[in-house]
Amino acid sequence: MSPLPKKPKVRVVREGFILRRGDEIIDASSTVTLIDADDAMIIVDTGSPRDLYVLQDDLRSLKVDVESVDYVINTHMHVDHCGCNDLFLHSKKVAHEAETPPLGTLTVVNDAVLVPGVMVAITPGHTPGSISVFVDSDMRVAVCGDAIPTVENFKSHLPPAVAFDRRLATMSMDRILEWAEVVVPGHGPSFSVVGKK
Repeated sequence: MSPLPKKPKVRVVREGFILRRGDEIIDASSTVTLIDADDAMIIVDTGSPRDLYVLQDDLRSLKVDVESVDYVINTHMHVDHCGCNDLFLHSKKVAHEAETPPLGTLTVVNDAVLVPGVMVAITPGHTPGSISVFVDSDMRVAVCGDAIPTVENFKSHLPPAVAFDRRLATMSMDRILEWAEVVVPGHGPSFSVVGKK
């Protein structure tokens, strides 16, 4: 009898942030998340282009070789979420086709299991092609980009201020929160939603 596959492990490589002046966003970089699955090493979002060298250092400190990363999933194609994609030259890139990603990107239009325990979930609203990554780890972890950009969006149950369609964005938030036990937001620390829904 073959051993059961191990559950994917989720680690935040670099915590994202948003810097505001009043209602205006003046700087931002996304959270970068590593999923170590039985069949693949996956990075979700790569941050702002100016973070390239810092991200390289972060990965080195985790003993992650960029050439060992099989997939880079972009929750959407805003530059603060895909700015360091070029660091992962050997990785397959994944995005929603509505995001008009570069040629050669594996595109999704519906929910899709990427590898066992890791599903790309369609969560539009912030942009037409926003996606999240649902990981069946020791807990159910949703890496959701700007579908839920910060813990404050969760606490106030408000979709992102920048939204292509606020109704869809709210529906996507609800979908994520219905499934997840832990949320890795697009910008800021991870948080538990167990008992807080």
